[in-house]
Amino acid sequence: DGDIAILASGGGASLLNVDTLLSYGGRPANYTEYSGNPPASVVRDLTKRVLSRKGLKGVWVVGGAANFTDIYETMKGFIEGLREIHPKPKYPIVIRRDGPRQKEAFEMLREVAKNEGYALHLFNSSVSMAASARTIVEYAYRSQKKSRVKISPKQQ
Repeated sequence: DGDIAILASGGGASLLNVDTLLSYGGRPANYTEYSGNPPASVVRDLTKRVLSRKGLKGVWVVGGAANFTDIYETMKGFIEGLREIHPKPKYPIVIRRDGPRQKEAFEMLREVAKNEGYALHLFNSSVSMAASARTIVEYAYRSQKKSRVKISPKQQ
């Protein structure tokens, strides 16, 4: 019954992230875990499936610092899936990822946000996963009369 879509990476850590989101008042719309260095096509398909849900107020792409997952490849798949959602999502998208090719991935994501108008908020491992949970709750529910959260971590 939730309204924040989740694409998580990291097995057990992804379950802790869902608990953290709940503790800050977020309402998860799903549980999707995509670790194991998937190709862009797998992440694209997961993204399309997760974001096809009606009534979403935000998306949280979250995971720890990966050792072997190619962050560029997975973010490429995320963007490919995002582009196939119609109408174009206007809700906030908080991405907290780090690992191999993260810098290249974030450069690509910034270009996509700039050129295509997506509300992407990018964080690396200098921001905790818990802080990124607070951030997506803040952004997703900011239009409500009373904000659920009062902090916003430094954007990377």
